[in-house]
Amino acid sequence: MPPPQKLPVINLDPQTQNPGTHAWSSTCDDVRRALEDYGCFVVSTNNIPCDLREAMFELSKDLFCLPIETKVKNSSPILGFGYGNYSSLPLYESFGIENGATMDATRSFTHLLFPSGNDAFCKTAFDYMKLLSEIHHCVMRMVFDSYGLEDKQFEGSMFYLARFMKYRAPIIGESPIALGPHSDKSYLGILDDNGVTGFEVKTINGEWINHEPSPSTFVVVAGEPLMAWSNGRIHAPQHQVAMRTSATDVVRYSTGLFSFTREMVEVPKKLVDDEHHLRFKCFNNMDFLNYVNTEEGRASKCAIESYCGVTTIDR
Repeated sequence: MPPPQKLPVINLDPQTQNPGTHAWSSTCDDVRRALEDYGCFVVSTNNIPCDLREAMFELSKDLFCLPIETKVKNSSPILGFGYGNYSSLPLYESFGIENGATMDATRSFTHLLFPSGNDAFCKTAFDYMKLLSEIHHCVMRMVFDSYGLEDKQFEGSMFYLARFMKYRAPIIGESPIALGPHSDKSYLGILDDNGVTGFEVKTINGEWINHEPSPSTFVVVAGEPLMAWSNGRIHAPQHQVAMRTSATDVVRYSTGLFSFTREMVEVPKKLVDDEHHLRFKCFNNMDFLNYVNTEEGRASKCAIESYCGVTTIDR
């Protein structure tokens, strides 16, 4: 029996993050191929100190210990941007901070949930998410560079959703699937965890890869808007979180930083040719998020294709 598949691992160190060098160019191509072939890869980097990472997971536990009447104050008109606690997902709970890589948004979130103050959480969350945003910016720049494009289209228009997630172990009779198969509606997501397994991603050929977390690694996941921007070259993978454990006291804490834009997005002309006919019309990311929450959007196998996909007649 062949060994189980693993996600590609890409190292981001001072050499590979130095534009104009051979190491940079080679890493750019590795990033592009990983997103095209898997829609997902593992970043190995020392850009985020271990003590900051450990502090972030320890302090994020404070959020989930708050009373429900306090938790629901983290509200948002955008689905998935505020507090999430759904009867259909009993193992899952989450918080969101729009513009979560900024101090103003992080401070407002902290004051909302901790009126008496929680400076340790506020500073740690901002420092941590800011560093995650730098990894995100580097990956996006590498994608543009590998396609021979300038990253002007998204420069200054991207904003981030910082998310804190908790997954408890199932009790007898409950399904281990804490968060069912889905593809992200952000451009790019960067995920971290407290070392508890659970993240699973579906390959293009239909096989599931179980990611084994390790220190100094993060998972990068492409979303449907990035797939549309790339004219279908980049894959937006289905993924899920499964708590496959017999121990009922296991808790998986996860953090994520997800990127969005309020600008209109269109496929670059350079990514349309005889082999790659135009597959997506220009679209607005925020309008797309509203569509996802409609009956048609929820029923669609691929919401971005239903929303702005080009049909054969359109061509």
